[in-house]
Amino acid sequence: MKNFFLVIVFFVLSSCGYKIADNLDNYNFYISKYELNGDDKINRILDKNFTRLQKNNNSPKIYEINSTSKIDIYTTSKDISNVALTFKMIISIEIEVFENGEMINRAKFTEKTDYSTAESKFELKQYEDILLKNLVDQIVFKINNSLGSI
Repeated sequence: MKNFFLVIVFFVLSSCGYKIADNLDNYNFYISKYELNGDDKINRILDKNFTRLQKNNNSPKIYEINSTSKIDIYTTSKDISNVALTFKMIISIEIEVFENGEMINRAKFTEKTDYSTAESKFELKQYEDILLKNLVDQIVFKINNSLGSI
């Protein structure tokens, strides 16, 4: 009975279907060079992603990327004394994809979120940095999937 239970547990755990969603093996392209314009914080995250994709150099498709990034933060509500209560952050990244010197695709990716103010300016800044990273990570995943489907 104990062996039967171990066999069942083994089959359940070994066939769970887990696989990494953003694995380099999932992409059939290589980025030979890229140019980043716009917001420095966003560009640092994009730089890490594009550098990682440059290591996939045995792929049949070779792309060059130009990107322009932008972050907008708006105050969406204020209290009676004109102090900001809620904000909206909008991240936009536009990419142009070139293959053999010819533009083959242009796309714009946008993510946004609403958030409330914090007790101190320092906490608000820290929270905004976390939100920025999360939104850009979502866009990076979309960019990679878009490049993979060209």
